[in-house]
Amino acid sequence: MMIYLQVISLLSAISMISAQCLTGDDVPTAMNPMSRVLLTDARFGFALDSLKKTALIESKDNIFFSPHSINQALNLAYFGARGTTEESLKRALRIPNELSKVDVQRYYAIERSLNQMRSQMNGSADSYDYRIANRFWITNDRKLRECMLDLFGDELQVTDFRTNPAEVRDQINNWVSNMTKGHIRDLLPPNSIGEDTDLVLANAVYFKGLWAHRFDPKNSKRDIFYASGTQNSFTTFMRQKGNFNYAVSDNLRAYILELPYKGNEISMFVILPPFSTARSVQNPSNEPQDGIRQLVERLATEKGSRELRELLDDGLPPREVEVSLPRFELERELPIGQLLHALGAGELLAPDVADLRGFVADGERSLHLGDAVHRARIEVTEEGTTAAAATAIFTFRSSRPTEPAIFNANHPFVYLIYNKAEHTIVFTGVFRSPGVTQQTYSLTPGAV
Repeated sequence: MMIYLQVISLLSAISMISAQCLTGDDVPTAMNPMSRVLLTDARFGFALDSLKKTALIESKDNIFFSPHSINQALNLAYFGARGTTEESLKRALRIPNELSKVDVQRYYAIERSLNQMRSQMNGSADSYDYRIANRFWITNDRKLRECMLDLFGDELQVTDFRTNPAEVRDQINNWVSNMTKGHIRDLLPPNSIGEDTDLVLANAVYFKGLWAHRFDPKNSKRDIFYASGTQNSFTTFMRQKGNFNYAVSDNLRAYILELPYKGNEISMFVILPPFSTARSVQNPSNEPQDGIRQLVERLATEKGSRELRELLDDGLPPREVEVSLPRFELERELPIGQLLHALGAGELLAPDVADLRGFVADGERSLHLGDAVHRARIEVTEEGTTAAAATAIFTFRSSRPTEPAIFNANHPFVYLIYNKAEHTIVFTGVFRSPGVTQQTYSLTPGAV
């Protein structure tokens, strides 16, 4: 609480600057007292909506991305957006109408300062490493609004794209690589930055944590992972028996297991639908149902989102559980352009349509974004988890198991890394298959 009050005091001096810069209209001098609750709720809903839409776009492959990274990058665009671009971004980010853009920016600034203070205090240095950073590179051939420079400071970098665009691309990629400790390299592909580029928005997030209850590698065992289709794989499962927070949700129709990292502020939650190989006349592809699509749709409903949030924040009941979880490593690039269109914010990438005049002085030509890219990587081992991501915008019956509970993630599941202190889904994904590099074979459902 003391840190929060210190941050409020530090930000009070720029309150009126931000008001005039972002809207130019008369606005309250004080931030809406409900900003924190409303924006935290909005961010949580955005994460689950993004997961649902991504699961529809990537209906067969593994998924891994950082909804928090995407949310932060879109917030940067929102601060400089005007007209219908601003309206579409506000809807996509699920920002409630009672909050002004100034409220959003002030809370953004508070969070940024709090994160900086936490990193300087190094209170959790021995438990986990978690960092998030934003930056936008803006062309030097436009006159920028001075207040934008005041508001965002070193997050905004004036750049000469025309002289050597390849060098600017290298600078951006190096920044992302440094922020993610080398886990995300070459985020922007060759020729993605040209002489006509005038704006690149980027966000990078990195997390490395050790399990609070480490898996013993001696217990790891190769076994069958039953994928969504007929291609099943042998893969290595990490195994342990102990006391874990665990629940069976009748509404979500899934088993939920919490695997905390040291420090107990961040946890991985594995959400496992029931195993099924039944075929259905409602399944046009006539493939076994893995329950993933139904699960993510339930999670994204108002009722499902509320229940999940309660489970994540209030905690699951502890009990003895036998855990079996695949050891895996994934790197995925998200089709973020398709996702933005699905979220209703596709206008941001539309040439000569996106309105980003808020970044430049009156009379200057608007900036434009040509594309967007998001890449994320995760490694889950007996020791813990390393995850990094970067965004650039350019019917079920719960069978209550006998003691101990068995949590065998040997078929597709949803997982997320949740920051309890910030009530934020930092990373999320769908694990459908160990991958083509593993030994695979066909297994007919029902065969012995």
